[in-house]
Formats: sequence, structure tokens, C-alpha cells
Amino acid sequence: MREFPRLFSPVRIGTVELRNRLVLSPMENLYASAEGLPSPRTVAYLEARARGGVGLITLGTSTVDAQHPEVVNSLHFADDAMVEHHRELTDAVHAHGARIQPQLAHPGPDGLGPELHQVEALGPSPIQSYLTRRTSREITPSEFRRIVDQFRAAARRAREAGYDGIELHAAHGYMLLGSFLTPWRNARRDQYEARTPEGRVHAVCEVLEAIKSEVGRDFPITLRLSGYERVPGGRESFDTARIAPLLVEAGADAFHVSGGVIDRFVTQMVNGAHAPVGLNVAAAAAVKRAVGVPVIVAGRIHDPAQAERILQQESADLIAMGRPLLADPELPEKARTGRIREVRRCISCQNCIDAMETRGSMDCAINPRTGRESELSITRAVLAKQLIVVGAGPGGLEAARIAARRGHRVSLFDRKRYLGGSLVLAATVHSENQRFLDYLVAEVRRLDIDVQLGVALRAEDVIALEPDAVIVATGGRLETPKIPGDELPHVLTGSEMHERLLRGLPGPAQRWVRPGLLRVASRVWMPLGRRVVIVGADLAALELAEFLAGRGRLVSVLETGCEIAPEVGPKRRWEHMDALDQLGIPLNVGVQIKRIGREAVVLARPDGGEARVAADTVILAGKIRPDTTLLDALEGRVPEVHAVGDCTGLGLVHKATLEGARAACAL
Repeated sequence: MREFPRLFSPVRIGTVELRNRLVLSPMENLYASAEGLPSPRTVAYLEARARGGVGLITLGTSTVDAQHPEVVNSLHFADDAMVEHHRELTDAVHAHGARIQPQLAHPGPDGLGPELHQVEALGPSPIQSYLTRRTSREITPSEFRRIVDQFRAAARRAREAGYDGIELHAAHGYMLLGSFLTPWRNARRDQYEARTPEGRVHAVCEVLEAIKSEVGRDFPITLRLSGYERVPGGRESFDTARIAPLLVEAGADAFHVSGGVIDRFVTQMVNGAHAPVGLNVAAAAAVKRAVGVPVIVAGRIHDPAQAERILQQESADLIAMGRPLLADPELPEKARTGRIREVRRCISCQNCIDAMETRGSMDCAINPRTGRESELSITRAVLAKQLIVVGAGPGGLEAARIAARRGHRVSLFDRKRYLGGSLVLAATVHSENQRFLDYLVAEVRRLDIDVQLGVALRAEDVIALEPDAVIVATGGRLETPKIPGDELPHVLTGSEMHERLLRGLPGPAQRWVRPGLLRVASRVWMPLGRRVVIVGADLAALELAEFLAGRGRLVSVLETGCEIAPEVGPKRRWEHMDALDQLGIPLNVGVQIKRIGREAVVLARPDGGEARVAADTVILAGKIRPDTTLLDALEGRVPEVHAVGDCTGLGLVHKATLEGARAACAL
């Protein structure tokens, strides 16, 4: 606490005191039941964050009308029957000293009501939904008054269910209240018009006043809104500060300042590694200068030290963290008790967003227990086993870490002289990955794990050690396309390029290989020509292209297939496409490569002609294929064997860590 005195000081929102100034951001997770109620998964997930020391938990968007959900499997506060179901959740959170509030909203033009319940989408104006592309009908004043009554009733139910307050969603220029609040979407010409400050807050003020009249002045309301909408025709940050006092007068007890507006990939709402840290702090500071109620700020604030600086500078009163508390629910308690080095830091990989679209619910690439708190419980093993983990990539490191915590006797082997496997190169070309690598390496060093590097184990070697269990995490086999000319000396695979970077280091020094050192060294010297052609466009190839362009190389990317980065979801894919565009990297898909020459890669054009892409160096990205050689050799010859990571097929960090955790929890 001495290190973060402001962050871990108490604060009040209205009449409610919080034990510290860390807030779990409202994030949709799709954990709710089909009936819109908290599921056991919901309770376990939020209880873990309460146990981890956060001051205030805010639920993801909860609708006030069950016929108008924003997404499937989201919570609602639409009838009295739900009150009892929520008490288990509020009791679980309160038992660990945290406070909790739902975020109430009516999706308006942006929900799935028309698709799921055949109801009409309503908005301040005819608005095309970011999600379905369906256009809403302009809501009438009498229809809006009925929705105001739904907000009033939902707030009463929240109080009866044991919640400590509510957050009202009016941010990002979407859903009903947020759409009223922005000139970007609100084209009305009545008392709700967005052309004047009073007009654009009119709808939100009606809801605030109605809720206060229902639940009383002592039940706090936090209002979430975009400080700066960052879109032509949207609200500026000075406008948010200008309208804030009007909202306080209507009943807002605090503000939660986010930023941006909605789009298909929530581009400005959930910001990737390309976005600046603390991007909404200036807008929050402007609001704080205008009002006397607490201001919460969200947006790329991942570091407790950064959070402390924001509070010390009086730019905000509380700090909202979302993804950092997915990556490590114990972040608050670790920071408070001086264990900051043990924090597993978010790498801004966007897996949590893409997972909802590709796998149906939120999870975390670097914390496999997020959303699986009950399934992957790290309990002490009844019988301690002698475990051998072969391979020290992310899957092997996570398996060794969890197994050691469960009390097993763990020996970790890798043929390389350093820990991290493919994660070292990934962290070299994409610096955010280094946070996870550093965490895993530090944990393995901290725990009682026997680490043996530079040792290539064969099946007979493993069997001779007489283990009780073996986890095989040896990685996959890289296959590169056969192209005429690929034998030329300037043609490399990604692995060969990495080995060239390490070649100048003597063997023992490789034990201390760090991506940061490699990044610094690569600015001075790289074993590559100026013009680089990368054949392949998976995630690793795209990150390598961005890295090399940042080192002054003229990079081109050629993909024989028809898509890029198929192993990630659409949000992460779009962000890399945008980065390639900004870096001036040409990208072609569906190409036919005829041959690699000494100075160019020759393509066959659809019109029968040829195109030449100048190249001093060609890097063949290739594809990772399963390699179960060691696994197959051990089957039936050791008491228990598991396989994790790329040896069973490419799956990136998410697959490796999840399989590593499952294997370690199954021992």
C-alpha cells in the first residue's frame, strides 16, 4: 500500500464507501443463462475478482427490457422474479469486501430484440445498428416515457437484490441513451434534439430523475459516457465537461468516462496495443474540473503505477480496469501487498473480444482460468506426483507453474538454452507479449521447479527418469511451401531468422536471451537485406512484417491463400490490417508464386503476365503442423501423459495456456 497510497485509499460514491479506487469495468462476457440470469459461471467469475481485492465491480450491460437484449446470454432486470437470483451474486461479492453494481441500459437501435423476439428497434432517429445493420424507428415521447418507467423499475429491483448502486450506460454513441446524447446519431427536432446541450441531455436527465424518485437519493447512480467521441459529428471532450453539471443536477453521483463510439469491432471502445495508454484521461480530467462528484476513468490503464499517477495528478478519482483484471483477478491485492512483480499483465491481444464471436463467450488468452474458475480450480493435489514437462514454451511453462502450485514435484526440460520457446520471438516482434513471457519465467524461477535447459530428451530418456506423469509441450513442426528458388542463400524461414539473431551469442549466454535485448540489438544490426518479402500472412508473419518495417525495411507480404491471420478473430485481424496500411506494407492474397530469384520474387498475374517483387531477403512463414513424435513414443510406457500446445496443432498462446492449465489441473 505504501507504493500506491492513493490507489488503495477509500472513496465514496454517494453514500457508498469503497475500500479502494479500482473498478472492474463493465464487460460483456456471455456467461448469463439463456433466461438472462446470473449463472454459476457468472458468480464464480465475479467472486474471483472480489476476492482479488477490487473495490467496485460493475456488471456488463444489463437490459431493462427482456424483449430488447443487446446480445444473447446477457443479464436483464426486467421483472421482479429475477431479484432472488441476483442475491447469490451480490452476497458472494460482498463476502470478500467488494461493492457491486449492475450497468443498466436499453439497447434501443443496437440490440438483438428484432432478431430474437420480433420486436421493433427504437432509437432517437432512424439509426442503422452496428451489429445487425437493421434500421431503427424513431421513438415517440410516449414510448420513451414507458422505457423511463422500465429504468425506474429495474433500479428498484437492483436495490432489492442487494446491489450497492447502479451504473447507467450512456456512452459510445450507442444503445438508447448514448444515441440520444450524441449529435452523431440524434437528428431529432423536439425537446430531445442534440443540437443544444440541454436537448442532448434531456433523455438522460429524465431517466436519472425517475430512478432517484424511485430508489431515493441515497442509492448511487454512476453515469458512463464517452468523454470524447472521436468521430466527425460526435461530441468533443469540452462538451462532455459542459453538460456534466446538468447531469449532476438531475441525479448523477459519479461519472465513468470512456471514449469513442461503437462500430463492428468496438474499435474505439476496446483499444488494442496500437492505442496510447490512458487515452481517456484528458477527457476525464476536463469532467472532473466541472463537477464535484467522483470521476472514474477507463481506457488502456494496465499498470498500477500509472493508475497511481493519474490519481495523484487529480485527473480522476477512480480507475476502471477491464482486461487487466481478466488477466489477473488478484492484481489489486498483489499491488496492495507489494507483490507487483507477480502480476500477470494484459497483453492487449483482443482475444477476450474475439472469443465471444468465435467461441461464444469471453475468455483470456493468458489466463485460462478466466470464466473457468470452477473448472480449473488450483487446489492442492491429494497425491504429489513426480512430473516431467518437456518443452518450455508458454504451454509447458503454464503447466509447470500450476502443477508446482498444486504441490507436484516438477522438472522442466527444454532443448534450447532459454525459457519461452516460440514466445521469445513473438515477444521480440510484438513487445506487449513480453509481459506474459516475463511473468511465466519469473513464476517458474520463483516456484520450486527443477529447470534443465539445453537438454533434448528422447522417449527413452524420459522413461529412464521414472516419472509419475509427463506433459509433452515440444511444439509443432514448421512446414514451408516448396517454391522454385527456395534453396537460395537469401531465403529463410522465420525460425532461421531467429537463429541468426542468436548466432552471435555464445551458448551459455543464450540462457539470458531477452526479447528487449533482441529488439534493441535489431535496431543496430539485423541479418537481413533492405527489401524483405514475407511469404505467408498468418499472425506471426504479420507481426514480423510490422516489426521489420519499424526497423527501416521495405516489406511486402504475399499470401497464396485468400485470408490473413485465420487463427485470430476479426477484431485483431482488422487491427493488423490497419497497422500494415499505416506502415505502407503492400499485402496480396491469392497469389501464385512462380519462382524466387536472386533479386525478386516472381508472381504469375491473372492476365498471364508476370509481376516482380524486389527482394534482398525472402522469409517463408510456413505453417505449424502437429508433431506428436514424443507423445506417441511415450503412450503406454509412462503412467500418465498429456500433450499441450503446438505439438497437437497451432493454436497460439490461448490454446497453449489453456491446455497447459487443464493438464496440470488433471494430475
